[in-house]
Amino acid sequence: MIKQSIARRYAKGLFSVGEKDGKYASYLHEMENLLNVLESGTRLKQALMVPLMEMEKRQEILADLVRALGLSPAVSSLLSILLERNKLEYLPMIRTQYGERLDEKEGRVKGSVYAAFPLDEQTKARMEEALAQRLNKKVELSVHEDRSLIGGAMVVIGGLRIDGSLKRQFEMLNESILKE
Repeated sequence: MIKQSIARRYAKGLFSVGEKDGKYASYLHEMENLLNVLESGTRLKQALMVPLMEMEKRQEILADLVRALGLSPAVSSLLSILLERNKLEYLPMIRTQYGERLDEKEGRVKGSVYAAFPLDEQTKARMEEALAQRLNKKVELSVHEDRSLIGGAMVVIGGLRIDGSLKRQFEMLNESILKE
């Protein structure tokens, strides 16, 4: 929980800078590119995140990485602060928090739909449209297959959960039978 609040503060600071200079959307892409590079190069990730190497060497590696990726000064400054405070491990959480702020700014919410069988694009689009009307925001759903649902679907968007699965309907039927 503490890590989440720390990540939220860093994301809020970077987003504030992004709103002022109008580049808030590109900062998310820069963080995602950096995280992709770090995930693909475990030695690079270890060199930056493990405090065994002296700080000057780690700063040089980070500076080279920033130049190679062409990162903006704002993202570069955030990375330098995280490196100095040995908090680069927070970067994935910062990216997530930042993405949520970006979605909120652009009137968009992301969620997941769990279905017993694969959904076609048309069905997914209809679900997104119906939810967008209900929530008054643009809805982007990612589809996950969950055979345990038996049939139907369950949608999770933030704290909202809409369960129209057969599994849930059987559970509710069982509960009502037990009450009688």
